[in-house]
Amino acid sequence: MLAWPESGGSSEKGGAFTYGSADEYREMLEREVKKIIKGVPGVGDCEVMITLKTGYEYYYAADQQVVSGETAADSRKEFILAGYDGNEQPVLIEERMPKVSGVAVVCPGVSAGVEYQILKALGALFDLPLNRVSVIR
Repeated sequence: MLAWPESGGSSEKGGAFTYGSADEYREMLEREVKKIIKGVPGVGDCEVMITLKTGYEYYYAADQQVVSGETAADSRKEFILAGYDGNEQPVLIEERMPKVSGVAVVCPGVSAGVEYQILKALGALFDLPLNRVSVIR
């Protein structure tokens, strides 16, 4: 999957780039995909639209206790906190980027062969079946 940083809206934290919102991430992906497609021989001007299936997903460390009673199981979950000087926050163990659900590309005048190359490239970049990628020529 594409994840190149670009200036504006993004910031660098400890060597990793983060985006303020899923919309900023989607817009960055659209710009980068457009650059890639315009690099394919036979492609002139094109437009790209990407739809996201999910937003950012965050997973935090937690301690869970399950107690079995006579009638039902009772569970208690507490997030694990870390920090110093009274500034404790939940421990983030994983952050998942938004997932792409579909890509549409408009490339007037491209041949059927170029259209197929674009379809294959976008399917591979985003791990999408070809029915989730559309190239209009």
